[in-house]
Amino acid sequence: MTDLTDTAHTDQANLTIDLGAIQANFQSMQDAAGKAEIAAVVKADGYGLGLAKVAEALAATGCVTFFVAQLQEAVALRAVLADAVIYVLNGLGAVTTEAAADFATHDLRPCLISVPQIEAWRSFCAENGSHPACLFVDSGFNRLGLSAEAVADLADTPSLFEGWELSLIASHLACADMPEHRMNAAQLEAFRHALAQLPEAPASLANSGGVLLGEAYHFDMVRCGIALYGGSPHGTPDTALAPVAALRAPLLQTRQLSAGDAVGYGATFAATGETTIGIVGIGYGDGLMRRFSQQSGRARLMVNGQPVPVVGRISMDSLAIDLSDCQPLPQAGDVVEIFGPNNPIDALASQGQTISYELLTSLGSRYKRIYRS
Repeated sequence: MTDLTDTAHTDQANLTIDLGAIQANFQSMQDAAGKAEIAAVVKADGYGLGLAKVAEALAATGCVTFFVAQLQEAVALRAVLADAVIYVLNGLGAVTTEAAADFATHDLRPCLISVPQIEAWRSFCAENGSHPACLFVDSGFNRLGLSAEAVADLADTPSLFEGWELSLIASHLACADMPEHRMNAAQLEAFRHALAQLPEAPASLANSGGVLLGEAYHFDMVRCGIALYGGSPHGTPDTALAPVAALRAPLLQTRQLSAGDAVGYGATFAATGETTIGIVGIGYGDGLMRRFSQQSGRARLMVNGQPVPVVGRISMDSLAIDLSDCQPLPQAGDVVEIFGPNNPIDALASQGQTISYELLTSLGSRYKRIYRS
């Protein structure tokens, strides 16, 4: 086994985020949604791309309403956007008037997911004045939200809606990434049934995939996440919008292997003949999950415009690629594209038996982040 090149001049990967592409994707989704308002889902640090930068870019292009999952995310977002409408998907958390006060202090709107949460919100508003909130209805996902039985109970107890503003009724699709799945029509019907029992308010059912199911799913507001960030709601590059994120890492070293030489932990890959490999300065410590190692030889990255397979196990800070078919041979310091315009994120995710959502939200903190408008 022979070293061919020495260490590159930098060992830091970089993550480029095209804010202009996020804005263009927002407009594309607005065109697809017709008269419905586009709300942006910016939870998990703006899908891993930076909450503040992403939210500011979206607000600049006309986005008014934002969704996050947790109160702490909402408080951070409020510090960036003073006038935005901000909903918290996980609800109040603790079923207390003190928890409600945390929302009111920062002008945040909880998605109330149970009758006790509605009661706590009503009690707080009775003492402190009306504040808006969302009712989140479970239409068959069986995750968060009011059950059909709870909705029926609410219909019989109109006093629970006194003293506060019902600003939105929402639910969430389970199978919007599979347009022909019977669950989509079933959830649409269940949501319509819930709306018929509840006080009149704006309604929201569709996520990114739901927007593409057609006008029947749009209602008054759609909540777009992955489509804004350049991922496909169907997990295929064919239906992705403009690419937003590009992850690149340096080629640190190349090595020449002979037949039988192994690579990486566990010696899971061994050369069958003369093989040139490259060591790339990125690993699972940076969010490139170890499961890609299980696809050794099939998960592919790009270097100098040429696809190269990952070989052996991915370690915390590095991985190996097979350069044997590259002409000319890449050198230390060359840039390897993990995902980006030449290696679509959905294609890479599929090769690792995951989804673009997970790749984006797993991004680590060691990158040099470069924002472009």
